[in-house]
Amino acid sequence: MKAFLATVCTLMCVGAASANITVTGTGKVIYTPDLATLVLGVSSEGKTAAEAWDKNRLLVARLFEVLKKHGIDPKDMKTSNLSVTPRYLEKPQKERILIGYLASYDLTVKVRKLDDLGAILDGMVDNGANRNVSLTFGYSDLDTLMDQARAKAVAEARKKAEIFVSGAGARLGQVLAINDGSYAPPYYQPMRFEHLAKADAPAALLIAAGEQELSVNVTVSYEIDNSVAP
Repeated sequence: MKAFLATVCTLMCVGAASANITVTGTGKVIYTPDLATLVLGVSSEGKTAAEAWDKNRLLVARLFEVLKKHGIDPKDMKTSNLSVTPRYLEKPQKERILIGYLASYDLTVKVRKLDDLGAILDGMVDNGANRNVSLTFGYSDLDTLMDQARAKAVAEARKKAEIFVSGAGARLGQVLAINDGSYAPPYYQPMRFEHLAKADAPAALLIAAGEQELSVNVTVSYEIDNSVAP
């Protein structure tokens, strides 16, 4: 009797078992950047900390005037570093000698009118930006791009699953699970402009944003319906 019940239980379990398939889809969106992030630094030397600070303060004020002239919103400007550090003269086997101070200031600016970008960059360099000048492009509505990429990823996953399952003589069943997989954010190669700090730097620099790609992976599991042939 026990052997009979065990056999019935085994048959029921086998019959209740269901096959499924898990696939990964990739969705890509190509777009043109509509904003830029400009990072620049200003540094000044002085015999005293106060002298270095004051020199840098005047340069920073000039930079803000340039940004104001181009209508940059204050919310799009952010001080990312501010420091005053001593400068020493060091010689082998001798005690180092304090020779002055270095004041540093870094500013991050979002530029939403890309047509003004070249003029803004020129103005910043002309008015005191003398280190770590770099530029990256971005997009103001990444959420919308992500939604588009996810929709494409899910569509591709279903297409793959249907090809595999129909090729095996079955039908695609209901969705069992959807997992938001890896996300490859847009890669923005910083462009550096150390050469612009030279006195003979060209004016009216032309900047081209080009196109960028955003990529999203989605993993979807489906039930396989073997009851009816396609």
